Amino acid sequence: MVDVFLDTDVAFDLISKREPFFTEALPLLQMAGQRQLKLQISEACLAHLIYLSYDIYKLSKAKERLIHFVDACDVFSGGKAIFMQAMESEFTNKEDALQYYIALHHHCDYFLTRNTGDYKHAVARLPVLTPSVFLRNSTPG
Repeated sequence: MVDVFLDTDVAFDLISKREPFFTEALPLLQMAGQRQLKLQISEACLAHLIYLSYDIYKLSKAKERLIHFVDACDVFSGGKAIFMQAMESEFTNKEDALQYYIALHHHCDYFLTRNTGDYKHAVARLPVLTPSVFLRNSTPG
């Protein structure tokens, strides 16, 4: 099964149903439900999702949306060593680095984000794609 790590922007698109990105990413949830792929997020992403859902966008039914989404995902921790690797990396945005190195450490197959340009220092072993490119070019399962 293909392991797909979702960056916070993609995860929030799904939780908030933010268009046009929700429609592009929705097949990921459907494929996870059909056990064609596994969705992965980080604990750091959870903190951002809570903040965005409750404090910034004030989503209706935020609790239910978050719980439903997280129920469809595996949640990975980073730890001190991965934090230090992110801090020492060449990534300009250290939060992006942290997310990426968590996914790399947990041997994910793909890293999905809408901001692929932020991941210039990604390695070939963990390709960075937008959800639409992933869905167009891969055959999970």
